[in-house]
Amino acid sequence: MKCVFTVAGLGTRLLPLTKELPKEMMPIFDLTNKGELVIKPFLQLVFEKLYDYNVRDFCFIVGSTKRAVQDHFTPDFDLVNQLKDTQKTKIAKMLNEFFKKLENSNIVFIYQPKPIGFGDAIYRSKKFVGNESFILHAGDDIVLSKQNSHLKRLTKAFKKHNADFACLIEKVTDPQHYGVVDGSMLEPGVMKIEKSIEKPKKTKLSTAIIAIYMFKPIIFKFLEMAKDPKDSEKQLARALNIAIKKKAKIIGVMLNSNEKRIDTGTPESYAKMLLDYRKILKNGKKFIEN
Repeated sequence: MKCVFTVAGLGTRLLPLTKELPKEMMPIFDLTNKGELVIKPFLQLVFEKLYDYNVRDFCFIVGSTKRAVQDHFTPDFDLVNQLKDTQKTKIAKMLNEFFKKLENSNIVFIYQPKPIGFGDAIYRSKKFVGNESFILHAGDDIVLSKQNSHLKRLTKAFKKHNADFACLIEKVTDPQHYGVVDGSMLEPGVMKIEKSIEKPKKTKLSTAIIAIYMFKPIIFKFLEMAKDPKDSEKQLARALNIAIKKKAKIIGVMLNSNEKRIDTGTPESYAKMLLDYRKILKNGKKFIEN
C-alpha cells in the first residue's frame, strides 16, 4: 500500500518550541539492533516502522513551516562520508542505512498552503493515491508493537471485511480529547463503527480513534461532501458521519494489551512519552517485549 503522512499542522499546543521546529521532528529515543541508544526525529521512527512493513510509496503533506521535514528526508551521503573521515563510523553507518531506505522509497511532498485541518490534508493526496487503497498515518502518532502486529491486524481486517475505512481504536479514560466511536463487534477485537462523536464534552463512550487509518479511495468523495469553509477542522469527522449514514463499511481494530500508542501532541503527552521510554530503555529493552 501507499502511505500518506499528514505533517502540515502548526503544533500550536507545543509553542514556543514549534515556532521553528515541526512537532513531528521532535526528538525521541530509540535503540539500535545492538542495543545502542540513539536519538532521532519522531517522524523518522514512524517512517521506519512503515518501511519495515514493506511500504515504499510515501506522500508527506507539509505546510509552510515544515521545510525541516523535506530536508531531513533527503539523503545526504556527503555527510556520511564526512563522518567516516572523523572516525564516527557508528553514526555514519546509522545515517547510511536511513538514507538507503529513503533511496529505496518513492517519496512525494505535497504542499498544504493553509493548515485548515486533517481532512483537507488527506484530500490533497488524491492524485498521489489514485484508485488504490492506502494507509493514512498522522505524523505525530505511532503505535509500538512487536513486528508491526497492529498494522498486520489492521490490514487483515480491512481486507477480510471489505471495509471502506478502517482505523485503530483503543479504550481511553479521557474521551473528550478524542474522536470516539461505538458499534457492534464483528469478531473479537474488530468493531463495525456505527456511531462517531468528535471530542464530546460529555459521553459514556470510551473507545477512541487513533489517527492510523486504511482507506479506499471513496474517502475523497465523502471528504468533498463534508467540506465546510466555516469549520474545516472537523472535515474528516463529518466525512466519517456522512459515510456512516450512507452505509459505508467502517471498522475499528482494537489495540492489544501489549501494544502501546504514543503521541507528541501536547506537552503532557510528550513528557509522558519520554518518561515511559526512559523506563523501557533503562533496562536496555526495545519497546515491546511480548
